[in-house]
Amino acid sequence: MGDAAQAGKDSQVKLKVKWNGKAIELDVSRETTVGEVRERLQELTEVQVKRQKLIGLGKKANPPDDATLDSLQLKSSHAFMMVGSAESNILPDASALGDELPEVVNDLDWDFVPDEQTDVGRTPENRKKLEEKVRTVDVRIISEPRPGKKLLVLDLDYTLLDFKGTAENMNELKRPYCDELLTACYEHFDIVVWSQTSWRWLEMKLTEMGILQNPAFKVAFVLDRTSMFSVQSRMSDGRLRTHEVKPLEFIWTKFPEYNASNTVHIDDLSRNFAMNPKQGLRISAFRESVRVRKNDRELFFLAHYLVHIAINIPDFLTLKHSRWSEYVAENVPGLT
Repeated sequence: MGDAAQAGKDSQVKLKVKWNGKAIELDVSRETTVGEVRERLQELTEVQVKRQKLIGLGKKANPPDDATLDSLQLKSSHAFMMVGSAESNILPDASALGDELPEVVNDLDWDFVPDEQTDVGRTPENRKKLEEKVRTVDVRIISEPRPGKKLLVLDLDYTLLDFKGTAENMNELKRPYCDELLTACYEHFDIVVWSQTSWRWLEMKLTEMGILQNPAFKVAFVLDRTSMFSVQSRMSDGRLRTHEVKPLEFIWTKFPEYNASNTVHIDDLSRNFAMNPKQGLRISAFRESVRVRKNDRELFFLAHYLVHIAINIPDFLTLKHSRWSEYVAENVPGLT
């Protein structure tokens, strides 16, 4: 090959983009900027530039738009992943929020364990807030609830997904045994995901995790922060703290087949249980996925607990979910 031909070849980069189970190839110049790559991807996928998260294009996720591919020191053939939803597939944003950024509370800020005798769920002010949410917020059904099934409500961020992790692909950000948990529980539970983010980001995360399209299980519906409201809870030192909650009665009112005796709510933050503490089951937060995922078996043991109680315990109100790991050790032999 002549020097001119070789130089021409070296000035090009073949980008192999993985998105939503599809492979996209782009032949571009090394002088192409990241912003130009984003615009080309928008043309091909309908994923707007502002919603694209590029993982693995550079050493860090989402390199600056004015950076050239040459400055990223890419090889002649380079593969990376794009996270983002096509405009035509985005679920309606029930909150009509203009802010495109995910709104996730700083989970390290504070937490508390609500007492089962808490009156947060009984105050007239909070009852009024609940009634207003039931009246004004609609639920979009993805998969019809099934007769006779119990209800499993799952948080997303830091429960199933290390959203702020540094891993370069979604499989490494996704908590180990996530699919196995959902598959095992689907036989006994209808599954709902409830996250304190906007609809658009929630749908994007679930799609890229493969949860909405997995043939082994189905999600009945998803709820975002528009179904939540703020309450005041009293800390152990007597101080009042304002925080948002996920009131299960919002679901029970709209779907009477679910109730206090057949519902479990999984979250990494106990404060989200303040309205319904008896149904809350707190698990450890999944953070720093690159470092901890090798030894994280939380969802493995949790799946055994949930399946066991679904089969053997008619009324979940007789359980103390704070002792779930001890319960597994005592009642599910052979697990290590």
